[in-house]
Amino acid sequence: MMLIIPAMDFTQGHCVRKIQGEPGTEHFYEQLSENPHELAKLWRIENAKSLHITDRDSLNGNDNSDNIASINDVIDAVDIPVELYSDFKSVEECEHWLEEGCFRLVLTTLLLDDPDGVRRLVKEFTASRVVLGMRTNNRMVEFAGEYPAMRDTDFAMLAKDVGIKRIVYSDANWEGTYFGPDVETLKAVAQDTGMRITASGGIDSPQELWMIQDLYTYGVDSVVVGRALFENRFPCQKIWRLIEAETK
Repeated sequence: MMLIIPAMDFTQGHCVRKIQGEPGTEHFYEQLSENPHELAKLWRIENAKSLHITDRDSLNGNDNSDNIASINDVIDAVDIPVELYSDFKSVEECEHWLEEGCFRLVLTTLLLDDPDGVRRLVKEFTASRVVLGMRTNNRMVEFAGEYPAMRDTDFAMLAKDVGIKRIVYSDANWEGTYFGPDVETLKAVAQDTGMRITASGGIDSPQELWMIQDLYTYGVDSVVVGRALFENRFPCQKIWRLIEAETK
């Protein structure tokens, strides 16, 4: 069964998105976005089995100290695995997060900066806890700084060589939109690399989840969903929002 992972994007210690609730509940959901650990607890109540956090400030090269505090609060607040996507600067930083309770780290350029260090990290903490993140544009991965663009499968092979077994895969053409993920691309990457794939972004409806579910046998076994969950695009969410309107 495919795992659906709610996404939370952080900037300045707050969650970027706010749940669209019933009339009269605006303040309640605003407070959740300002206190992400409370939002994380709500996702858990609504049966989330894992959470995906993106540290936008880190990825954009900005000070992320407020995000670090909020991420730690989330880790402490829930009893499910938390996956963190950030611009990790060193293996030592990764070790700190993993030792402090973050279940999984999504690495990007650290693989290029220190492949031997990442290899040691995977060996120490296992491939379940250290994975590759890539945001592509028509199957090309672009990096900030000195590294040239690289085809997605080439980047994946570098990760596979150090023991990484999973990719969190997104594309600029579908991320944060409702165009839907490119199912054929996901299938091709899974087949070409032999790695497990977590699809990220572009989900609009249950029908698109079923389309990705059809790729399970190829290794696409999970999906990160952000905007659609905050906008209640799935039928069961209407029930939750009504209950929250009655109790808050």
